[in-house]
Amino acid sequence: MSGSPSQEQQRLYRLAFVKNCFILLVRARCDMDAHSLRSAEEPHITGELVRCARTIVESDNAAPWMEHMEVLDDPPQAVAGRHGKQRPRIDIELVRTGRGQRPRFHVEAKRLYRSDSVNEYFGSGGLQMFINGDYAGSWPSAGMLGYVQADTCAVWLRRLASGFATRRAEIRASEDLPDWVPAGWQGDGLDSVHTSRHERHPESLGPIQIFHLLVEFT
Repeated sequence: MSGSPSQEQQRLYRLAFVKNCFILLVRARCDMDAHSLRSAEEPHITGELVRCARTIVESDNAAPWMEHMEVLDDPPQAVAGRHGKQRPRIDIELVRTGRGQRPRFHVEAKRLYRSDSVNEYFGSGGLQMFINGDYAGSWPSAGMLGYVQADTCAVWLRRLASGFATRRAEIRASEDLPDWVPAGWQGDGLDSVHTSRHERHPESLGPIQIFHLLVEFT
């Protein structure tokens, strides 16, 4: 008689789902005309990324796991006490369709193109939306996507790592993972993915793990 999945099994299922979400986003980015978007606003880039991702999952040669993936652009989120147009909207939501509760992975995107971009990335409209429970309040992990429109991904990785280090208290970095570290994924364009862990407010939400990926549009 089989029982419910253990905590470790649930963690591994979630991690596999998150990794597939990033594989899909990386492949979608490869199908985009990056040069034409080097000065585009975030909603424009995100819309094109979602469009390409949908084309991939709906193609005749899509991988079997993609058949159950749905990609949403700017969907409103259910947050207690906020209704209608007051609901916050996440940039990208990836959903694995099927019976029962459907796994969801929420991604917030920010442009990296000027001196204050690091503040925006970690600020009240960026990473802190997850820390405050406005995004992904019911889930143990989420994603940040950086659209690099100036310099290179390597340059911005260093800037963000430095920005993370000086904001540990502000972004509630967890004591068990106080730094921004590589996720350890190899291949599929995911070698540069980094991860961090943060305590949420209210604390009843539990900690959240954030996966960070930068993609170039220069």
